[in-house]
Amino acid sequence: MEAILLLTGAGNMEELGESEVERFESLASHPVCINIASDGRLRSCGLFSEYQVASLLDYISRTGDVLSATELGTVPGFTPALSEALCLFISFESHSPAGKKHGNRLRQELMLRDVFRDGEQTFSGKYHLKHGERAEIYLSGKKELTGSLSIYGKRPWKMVLGDFNTRFGQGLLAWSGFSLSGFSTVSSFCRNASGISGTGSFSPSRRGFGAGYDGRRLSGSAALDTEGTLVCSASLFGGSGKAGLNAMIGRQGRGMSLDWKKAFGHVELFGEAAFSGKAAVLSGLKWEPAYKVSVALLGRYYAPGYASGSAGAARSASKVEDEAGITTGMQVRWFSATVDMALHPGRMAARKNNYQQFKSVISASPEFKAGAWTMTTVLKWTERMFLSPNGDSFKAEWRHDLRCDMKADRGGLHGALRLNGVQVTPRHPGALAYLEIGYKSPSDTARVQWSAFLRGTVCETDGWTSRIYAYERDLPGSFSVPAWYGSKRSLSLVAGLNYLQKRFRHRLNLRISTRDIKIQYQIWVY
Repeated sequence: MEAILLLTGAGNMEELGESEVERFESLASHPVCINIASDGRLRSCGLFSEYQVASLLDYISRTGDVLSATELGTVPGFTPALSEALCLFISFESHSPAGKKHGNRLRQELMLRDVFRDGEQTFSGKYHLKHGERAEIYLSGKKELTGSLSIYGKRPWKMVLGDFNTRFGQGLLAWSGFSLSGFSTVSSFCRNASGISGTGSFSPSRRGFGAGYDGRRLSGSAALDTEGTLVCSASLFGGSGKAGLNAMIGRQGRGMSLDWKKAFGHVELFGEAAFSGKAAVLSGLKWEPAYKVSVALLGRYYAPGYASGSAGAARSASKVEDEAGITTGMQVRWFSATVDMALHPGRMAARKNNYQQFKSVISASPEFKAGAWTMTTVLKWTERMFLSPNGDSFKAEWRHDLRCDMKADRGGLHGALRLNGVQVTPRHPGALAYLEIGYKSPSDTARVQWSAFLRGTVCETDGWTSRIYAYERDLPGSFSVPAWYGSKRSLSLVAGLNYLQKRFRHRLNLRISTRDIKIQYQIWVY
């Protein structure tokens, strides 16, 4: 979870979406081999920025394959902390060993899940086939069948057929799928575009056909979905930066944008300017003067009437329309603070609610050792304010949120405690608490592995307005962040059994709670 939070820029698991967690779980099961994967595969996996891909490929062409996380941390555009997080989703297989072939290795994964909730039964399944770093197929079935075929050529081209995501620039013109709910950390200020990429999500964003060319200095892609929307992009790389031109034509609107990223030593400038009926612009800078020390500033303006149905706002709490905002933040090792202010001129002129918003997030997550135990404490204080018209003046509604997470780990033993209190003026305060204990086999190579986690949750709030979101441990590929409100109690058990064979890996997962029962079977074939 810590690696996912670092790579996405999310402050906690509650800010993530199901499709994004599914993507990282798939990458953990099928890591990207950075020494063998094509340019298109590296860009579309979503783990790297376009500049990082260009820098990595240039490094490999000059010095040879990257063989460790330590070496990756020395490549321009990467840091030791980033390399450590990436290690869960990449591999360092090399071209070097004589007679060793990697490109034709076939891997398959099948997942079947049955859910019983409130007297209803829901069956779903997923199938993933990966042919080295050259091709992969996703098939997902829940309420309807979805899937995609992605092919990455030996030469720098790629093709996607079926369901896919389009993520260009900073999202002002074309960004499908995941958006963070806010700016909780400095890492969330700037996005890494993955261009056109296939998806195995149960609820994909687009369906159609896409193709792209990914060279060392120039890349381009185009996609046409079944709704008749055409999205195109071209990027040019040079030195320590890139510039991209994007265009969209279709039922969801038409427009163009220019995005950029440029590094000057420890300072990175990024942004995007778009026009679709009206103008929208987003620009920021990030300064990293030392290891795990960073400062960032971000400004954005979306004119009222800006119309791009394919856009994805920098924060999911707003759309790319009618907003002027500024955000700043800093991080010093385990301490982080951000402040975001946004004004909606259109709402203000129409005297609508929530025309001005303010949010600040202060968090500290020190980690220390107590004998053989690793102890982690996360303190997070969030303040939100909304201004709304009230006669000739205005009224302010505040939401105060204070949370403390304490975790303890020793080998396979795990314990976690959360205390979370909220108050939305002028209502009564609410609170949520949970205690979790569990065990996970410490070895990832043992033939038989198992895990079990038991959690008890208590919630007391005065209604929906004072709701509290809390991430729950669930089955792989099933992301759960329920909203707790009113007076509720819950007890849940999540267990898994993993069995390894020479060419197969089997896993049986079970979740039993006061609300539902879930059973899941997974098999990997290598």
